Amino acid sequence: MSFSVGLLNQRRRPSVQLSLNGKPIYMSNIILTVSMRREEKDMSGQKSSTKKTDKGVKAKEIDVVGNIAYRDKQHLTDLFNLAEAVDSKGQQVKYRVAAISAEAVNMREVQFSEEISAVEQPNLLAWQVSFKLREVNSVSEKKEQRKKKPTTKVQAEEKAAQAQSTQAQSAQNKENPLRTKFDKYLGENTPLGD
Repeated sequence: MSFSVGLLNQRRRPSVQLSLNGKPIYMSNIILTVSMRREEKDMSGQKSSTKKTDKGVKAKEIDVVGNIAYRDKQHLTDLFNLAEAVDSKGQQVKYRVAAISAEAVNMREVQFSEEISAVEQPNLLAWQVSFKLREVNSVSEKKEQRKKKPTTKVQAEEKAAQAQSTQAQSAQNKENPLRTKFDKYLGENTPLGD
């Protein structure tokens, strides 16, 4: 009998469904909502067309809502400290996120975004806490960066090759102006027998 009374008096921690850099975020009745936006631009102008251009996938976001009991105010303090944290360079801290929803959509690294709020719920003796985590260094962002680098390098090489070809052609024309006229008359591939 005393064993069951001891269990009843023992305080249970809320479930952990989210952690940042391995630090658990203790909340009860937690709800995680994952969202992603695909940016589009209207191309119709003044017409009634439905044409749009795709501007790519924007960062994924997790909206978090849950309760923290008044008796667990240290959990609220810890959460606000995480949201305010900056690194040695004065930049907002990036966190490795661990949550089933984040794993399902391939989210790995996040930062606190916009607002974090704690609204008193006197009938529950708890705060209703809500905040948003926005993805940083996303998989789609990394793919885009990889695509841009080779394209830029190839374009630069093509421009350099074109410039060299043009310079060589103009140097040859200055060397022998009559040869150019004969080449045009006979055709580019006809040898003149130098």
